Amino acid sequence: MIIHRYILGVLLFFDIFSFQAQNNSTDYSQKLDSVTITSFTRKKVSLIPVKIIKSNKLKSAGIESIDDILNLLSLIDVRSRGSQGVQSDLSMRGGNFDQVVILLNGVKVNNPQTGHHNLDLPVDVSMIDRIEILQGATGQNFGINAFSGAINIVTKASDKTEAQSGLKIGQFGYLKTDFDLAHQLGKIAVYNGFTYQRSTGYLTGDSINNTDFYSLKDFIQIRYNHSKFPIVLQAGFNQKDFGANSFYTSKYPWQFEKTHGYFANLSTNSGKKIKWKVNLFYKLHFDEFQLFRESVYKYQNGFYIHNKDTAQYAPRVYYPGHNFHKTRQTGGQFQAGISSKFGDTYLNISLRNEHILSNQLGKTLSNPVSINNRDAYTKTDERTYLETHLNQSKKMGKFEVGGGLNLFYEKNFHWQINANGYLSYRHRHWLHYINAGTSSRLPTFTDLYYQGPSNIGNPDLKPETAITYEAGTKFANKQNIINANVFIRQSKNTIDWIKTNPADKWQPQNLTDLQTFGVELNATHRFKNSVFKTVSLSYAYLNTTKDIAQNYISKYVLDYLKHKANLSISYKFFFDSAMHLTAVYKNRNGQYLDYTNDQYRLFDYKPYWIANLKWSKQIKSTHIGVSIENIFDVTYNDLSYIKMPGRWIIFEINYKIK
Repeated sequence: MIIHRYILGVLLFFDIFSFQAQNNSTDYSQKLDSVTITSFTRKKVSLIPVKIIKSNKLKSAGIESIDDILNLLSLIDVRSRGSQGVQSDLSMRGGNFDQVVILLNGVKVNNPQTGHHNLDLPVDVSMIDRIEILQGATGQNFGINAFSGAINIVTKASDKTEAQSGLKIGQFGYLKTDFDLAHQLGKIAVYNGFTYQRSTGYLTGDSINNTDFYSLKDFIQIRYNHSKFPIVLQAGFNQKDFGANSFYTSKYPWQFEKTHGYFANLSTNSGKKIKWKVNLFYKLHFDEFQLFRESVYKYQNGFYIHNKDTAQYAPRVYYPGHNFHKTRQTGGQFQAGISSKFGDTYLNISLRNEHILSNQLGKTLSNPVSINNRDAYTKTDERTYLETHLNQSKKMGKFEVGGGLNLFYEKNFHWQINANGYLSYRHRHWLHYINAGTSSRLPTFTDLYYQGPSNIGNPDLKPETAITYEAGTKFANKQNIINANVFIRQSKNTIDWIKTNPADKWQPQNLTDLQTFGVELNATHRFKNSVFKTVSLSYAYLNTTKDIAQNYISKYVLDYLKHKANLSISYKFFFDSAMHLTAVYKNRNGQYLDYTNDQYRLFDYKPYWIANLKWSKQIKSTHIGVSIENIFDVTYNDLSYIKMPGRWIIFEINYKIK
């Protein structure tokens, strides 16, 4: 009750203050309006709150990966197991890495095997036009698994004729090349982006430098601009091999992972009064995990051996071989929207099948499927589900009211129903809103089935659910943008990997109820006639509590970011060049297990500051720059005991032809 009064007080304060705004000469409605979400037939959809990061802000900020982009936002928690976006866990508002929906041009691409691969995508920063971030319960718009938010990655369009290429080199054997080409020929427009990236690893002073990686991404979009039924084909390929940096357990430091995948989407749309869109999608993902890296532990006569040391879990318990997973997703989607005197109405119907072949996850196959001359897929599982979203919004003067309903059905998890409602009020430069919504998340195949030396799955898991209440306000004029919001999320049957004693195996369980309270503050100022261009500052506070005291060690749920602050400053430099400084402060709740002195021990997370600096200059069609990541060479860990890079210097050059 006290929290609800606090929310009301915050809104009342900003509402009173808004009447004192003086500058009425400029229309800033676009900065306060609903935004265009590509998954809804490119119509305006009122989703609050939403943040949009555009590509023109990425080049100057020293951004190397999608992870870097999202790490600039206060209520997004990016936890990397390596460098330069090789693999990261992404969570939002104190949730875990399985609770955020990831979309690529409006198509859901979450990996049903595990959320660890949700960012394993065929697109790179150089191929992105913008990223749309929607925080909070968005199940009514994006369906199952939109538990704490959704992120839509929108690639560059094929409506221009231009080409650009880039080269980056840096410490630790870092090399990155990218190439983009957009071309139009009559009614056919083509865009193609390609990226190659690699590093020899940043733990050069350690006895085990298992942080090397290699990555390849290729994405193509072909658009046929028919007057009534334009057709868009998108396809992509991604591949990467990387030292997994002791991610799953510090007891075995030579972990290695290889993944590759394919993505395709075919769509068309039409209509004047009733706008509709149909798309078909396909996504295939391969994952090979080596607990004992085969380039170190050589395979000999049925064993993996390194310097006469046979790979073992325990005395005389030998490592049997690698984990292999093949995940396929197929489906279709129909979307329609209409504007009338009753407001804007949107309908979305989708059918999706998720199938896995594995030697670890699923139910036993009667006929194993060969992988290579010594491994085979021996297990399988699949699920097919139907979803229907219906959304309605109506503007009434300065007010807008709306809501949505999502119906989900799958034979094993049965019906899941999620709903949302919101009310917003606009006055001069201000927009205030309140909303409430529910959301659900299915267990992944890893949650249900995984068996390993330190993990055991749980096939009896139920979907987790939550209801989120939120209130916020936004101010925008020519020089300033200010946001403030508070939220409460009440979660039931929350899935977390837990153990009672350090020596036990991790196992996922549906925990008791959790309550998360959060506050987010953001401010950006644009300077006039000054050496400074922009200054942005954001801060987020989170607190999660359990309904009853329980004595267990949490792997994901309770090690959230309690405090996170971001600072970004852009300013002019000598010879018409530019400097961009970013800094992030993280203070994480919870503890982590590390295997030291032949036993597992608990350690507290330590707060830290990381600062990055980039100098850049544009010379006609050529862009040059130098980035210094982790300027002060801070030693830190974001994800349990995993060591992260120290200072890293990268040089770049980019050339564009129009």
